[in-house]
Amino acid sequence: MNLENEYLKTALRLHRNYPVVDAHLDLPGEILHRAVSGEKNIIKNYYLGNWKRCGMNLVVASIYLENSVLPELGLRNALNQIAVLNEEIAQSDELVLVRNRQDLKNVLADNKIGLLLYAEGLDFIGADKRLIHIFYELGVRGAALTWSRTNLLATGCCRAAERKQTYGGLTCLGLETVDELEKKGIFIDVSHLNDDGFNELSIVAKKPFIATHSACREVFFNYRNLTDEQMVKLAKQGGILGINGHKLVVGAGEEDNPVLKICEHIFHAIKVMGVSHVGYGFDFCDSYNCALEHKKEVEDGSDCLGNHSGIPLLTATLLSRGMPEDVAVRVIGGNFVEYFMRNLPRD
Repeated sequence: MNLENEYLKTALRLHRNYPVVDAHLDLPGEILHRAVSGEKNIIKNYYLGNWKRCGMNLVVASIYLENSVLPELGLRNALNQIAVLNEEIAQSDELVLVRNRQDLKNVLADNKIGLLLYAEGLDFIGADKRLIHIFYELGVRGAALTWSRTNLLATGCCRAAERKQTYGGLTCLGLETVDELEKKGIFIDVSHLNDDGFNELSIVAKKPFIATHSACREVFFNYRNLTDEQMVKLAKQGGILGINGHKLVVGAGEEDNPVLKICEHIFHAIKVMGVSHVGYGFDFCDSYNCALEHKKEVEDGSDCLGNHSGIPLLTATLLSRGMPEDVAVRVIGGNFVEYFMRNLPRD
């Protein structure tokens, strides 16, 4: 067996024996797009096999709203996404909606796959922060104030393809919403928040916030990514950076090896933040885009790894480049599990 296969063998062993987490996937929206087209058993048909192959234990499933449903249909669309996700979970004895720490413990002990629901932007609540409590009751345990757009709470960063600065921090309502989220025990995600908003949140936040799917601006200059200074702040207050796997975010051009590009971001993040604050947050988009366009197969892939079955290859590459096994165990899922065990509701 050659050296590359030895590293892959080790990676697969780690993925079998330790928690594996993907901190960002637009799963509810994809399910809704496919369900509207008449498809059924979407998780089983598109994801479950790959999750099993990579040893997945927890997927942070994001409610993501297309611009086309805002503002009037945003609330209905968000509720529909939750509804179809619950229907998929109810059809499988292998999937669990994770609402609290005990659910997560049970998922890990019983070798199930947990889905942790969060909102990639709170556009759907409009100006009514009371709705946060309703969505909490429906299982939402995390939220970004906004996606890459401006809403009544905050200004988002640019989209990855635009690479331009945006200005404007949290609104008064946004500051009040931060307080409401923290009181409810809902974690805050900063991955699409602009620099002004990040800086303001880092001042007012009382609980650790995370970046579920970003990368390092020092490695690839894009305002969608975090600066070293932001990463230090993120780590100091107890947060985790989920490294993105989208080519536009990590800066993987046609001449680049996309897996090596992700590795570059991971090693830089560890250097800046420490081994306890880095994880995986791939933001796989190809399958979602196919669903949005009513297609069955990916024609021009934007995901560095293709799908979740490629994650062990990334882990093997990290090992081959000198990452110790105990550090890899933290990156593939251990850090995010520890974060959620500290910050999810107890019951």
